[in-house]
Amino acid sequence: MKSATLNRTQKGQSMFEFNLALPFLMPVILVSMMMIAQWGFIYSSKSTLDAATALAVRAGTLHHGSSTEIRKGLAQGMMPLFAHGTDISDTVSAVVKARLATVLQSEIRILSPDSQTFSRFRVRNRYTSGYISEIPNNNLMYRNPVLKSVGNNRQLNIQDANLLQIEVRWCQKLIVPFANYVIKEIVTSVLYAPSSDQIACNVLGAATGDIFLALTSQGLMRMQTPFRM
Repeated sequence: MKSATLNRTQKGQSMFEFNLALPFLMPVILVSMMMIAQWGFIYSSKSTLDAATALAVRAGTLHHGSSTEIRKGLAQGMMPLFAHGTDISDTVSAVVKARLATVLQSEIRILSPDSQTFSRFRVRNRYTSGYISEIPNNNLMYRNPVLKSVGNNRQLNIQDANLLQIEVRWCQKLIVPFANYVIKEIVTSVLYAPSSDQIACNVLGAATGDIFLALTSQGLMRMQTPFRM
């Protein structure tokens, strides 16, 4: 009888202690749930960015490495982040928002061919519009594969020079309440030592009043047209 009474007393005490601690645990649980939701959105955005970067680099290979076409390809790939309906008006709105976002929230860097590679492998070809300097990409398998120095202890051949490599920095807007402020305190902290990409996103956030997280992605593909600068 005494044992049963003691067990009931212990259970009552445990429930009292739990109810006492619950108000302090709820904010932690709430913020943790919001952090999980925020990282889910970030993961989705990174997956979209990777696919969009592939579209962007392909657009570049088809249009002589044009930065304008690369940006159009990136906007096309990032459109799913802004599509919230199936109507034609929703699609048009998503296209406009994606193109605007690629101007404000992204930076596209062409890693290769760079200016040194272009100078080393360019030739002047004649077209109806006149002479144009470009890296030839026709009959690559029959061209001389000799390595040439392009600076910084690098040696490339004509096949290497026809690989278009880009890097995209995307500032992803954080939208989950509380969680985005936690992330902001981290990425703007001096102890975090933010990268140059994150610093650029922090500057954008300071200008717009929003919170952004820097995401990066790279794409590599062989040129389908002669590369031009």
